[in-house]
Amino acid sequence: MYANTALSVGTRPSATTDLALYKDIASHWPSGVAVITAVGCDGKLHGLTMSAVITLSLVPMQFLISVDRRSVTLPVIKDLGRFCINFLTSSQEGIAMQLASKSGDKLNSVRHRISQWGLPIIDGALASITCDVHSILPGGDHEIIIGDVLDMEHAGGEPLVYFKRSFHSVSAI
Repeated sequence: MYANTALSVGTRPSATTDLALYKDIASHWPSGVAVITAVGCDGKLHGLTMSAVITLSLVPMQFLISVDRRSVTLPVIKDLGRFCINFLTSSQEGIAMQLASKSGDKLNSVRHRISQWGLPIIDGALASITCDVHSILPGGDHEIIIGDVLDMEHAGGEPLVYFKRSFHSVSAI
């Protein structure tokens, strides 16, 4: 559908499948670090670390997150229909690492409070954005979740950044 019109039909070059090269290229794109939180129907707190967070639209205000299909937090977000994006500060690398693990109850030892929307907000986060799920789209081995913004808080600070497979502060890049 979006083929390059300069190429004639049947002359499309083959696509590369070098996953290591793909990951290396992607690692050279600095991204902010966020923790996505949700609460299960059983009241259990869930969270995961990600850098795949995008401001999608101003009107209406929407964010986009991309969640691995294997994530235990994905079905919780789908069932609840709501999630919170917590943008981490440069001093919260430990929280990012903890929530990136596959262990259970990983959010319980992180200082947080429960918002008026019933979602965990990480103490000291640079900002938090509560969203209702607007739509979910397939995206390869991930699901793309578009969220309508319900509420926002902004505490400020220096963001935590992921670049070349490690965490950094903006001033260090």
